[in-house]
Amino acid sequence: MATLCCTIPITCGRGWIIQVAAIIVAPQFTRWYPDVVRARARREQGLPGPEEPPVSHMLLPLAGCLTPVGIVVLAFGAGPVWLGTALIVVGVLLVKSLNRPSAAGPDAGDRA
Repeated sequence: MATLCCTIPITCGRGWIIQVAAIIVAPQFTRWYPDVVRARARREQGLPGPEEPPVSHMLLPLAGCLTPVGIVVLAFGAGPVWLGTALIVVGVLLVKSLNRPSAAGPDAGDRA
């Protein structure tokens, strides 16, 4: 079995990236989803309350981890150079786009 694992590059070299992503997303989803359900239930009942949190609140920690994972991929040769570079670039771009305030936000007019 170990020989088979090492002959398949995706399993040994990059398979851990998916596991790390799942470990990061699972607790975030657990914190995020109850707020979504409560907001939807209040809205359906016509009660006032906070708005439904956007998906970006759940994905931001994962996006923040892409850059360090890309650095680890490059530093330890855990994958091709293009993969490490892509993880770094995608991580930076996602964090910037997910942190961008929405136009409908209450303080959107105060930001330059």
